[in-house]
Amino acid sequence: MSNVNLQVNVRQRKGKSYRKELARRGMIPGVVYGKAVGSIPVEVELKPLQKILSSNPNAIIDLTIKGSGLEKEKQYKVLIKDAQYGIIQHDLISVDLHQISLDNKIDMTVPLKFTGEVGDGIAQFALRELQVSCLPVDIPKEITVNIEGLSVGDTIAVRDIAVPDKVEVLDEPGATVLTVVAQGVEESPDIEAEAGEGEAGTAGDETPA
Repeated sequence: MSNVNLQVNVRQRKGKSYRKELARRGMIPGVVYGKAVGSIPVEVELKPLQKILSSNPNAIIDLTIKGSGLEKEKQYKVLIKDAQYGIIQHDLISVDLHQISLDNKIDMTVPLKFTGEVGDGIAQFALRELQVSCLPVDIPKEITVNIEGLSVGDTIAVRDIAVPDKVEVLDEPGATVLTVVAQGVEESPDIEAEAGEGEAGTAGDETPA
C-alpha cells in the first residue's frame, strides 16, 4: 500500500465563528491523537482530505504538523479514524486522525464491494462493511463479494467472504451479509434492497471541536 501526504496546522481556537472562518479558508477542524502524539487540535485543508477519502479512506497518511507551540514540525503516520458530516448539507465538518505504528495491529472498518447480479429475486443487504484487524500496511481498500447468479433463498454470511491472508475478520462468522428474496417480499427496515459499494468515511452529527 502506497502512502499519501497531508500537512496540517496546529489549531489554537474553537467555536462556531472559528469554524466559519475555517470554512472560508477551505479548511475544517480536526484532532490528531495516539500514544506518541497525545492529542493535538489541528486545522486541515479540505480538498486534499476529500481526495484521500474518495480514493482510499484507509490509506496510511504521512502527516506533517506545523504551527505555533511546536519547536519544529512533527511527522507521524496516521489513519483517518472518523470523518464527521453535517446533518443537513452532509458536508465534511471535522476529522479525527489516529497516529499509528506500522508494527502494531489495529482494528478498522473496510467497505464491501458487491459485484455481479443475482439470477432472480432481490438482494437484501444486511452488511456493507466488515470490522477487521491487521497491520496498517495490510489494510485492504475494500473487500469484494461476488453475488453473480444467486437465487431466491441464497444467503451470504461473513464466513463465506474471502479476505487476504493477513487480515482477521472481527464480525461474527454467522452474521448475514445478504439474502436473496422473492419479488414482492416486504423488506426489513434494517436491510437495504439495492446493490452498492460501502461508503467512505463515517456519517455523524455535528460535534464541537
